[in-house]
Amino acid sequence: MNTVIRRATAEDRHAICDIQRAAILETCRRCYPSEDITVWAGLLSPETYYDVENRYIVVAESGGALEGFGQLNETEGEVDALYVSPKREGKGTGGALLRHLEERARAHGVTQLKLRSTLNAESFYARSGYERLALVRYRLVPALMLVCVEMRKRLTN
Repeated sequence: MNTVIRRATAEDRHAICDIQRAAILETCRRCYPSEDITVWAGLLSPETYYDVENRYIVVAESGGALEGFGQLNETEGEVDALYVSPKREGKGTGGALLRHLEERARAHGVTQLKLRSTLNAESFYARSGYERLALVRYRLVPALMLVCVEMRKRLTN
């Protein structure tokens, strides 16, 4: 089946939440302490994505099921989120989403994209041309600081 990338709708919020939670619980668990994973996944609910139609959020869909999602902040030139269902890891869904976000950024005059990668996703972004700038501590909530990798990629036309 072909994977289609399309704008997210309010009806996608539950599936987006499920994808992000599964990715955190299964994929991010490889690189972060279980206490952090529990808190991080516990922060999510479908209401987390209340503004889905006012932000640039896309989903990857195949056969009526969502496989992943990505979020781009064109104003800041930043990939705010990119999560893929653990079942689709390594099957090209993340790359397709990232390429779509990069194309959208280029179309809006963005010349470089930045992002904060989880430790487990750093090699994915590096293979896609992102360079590591620094390790940073990112505060999700007052009680949780995650170590992330600040990265960037210069976009060419």
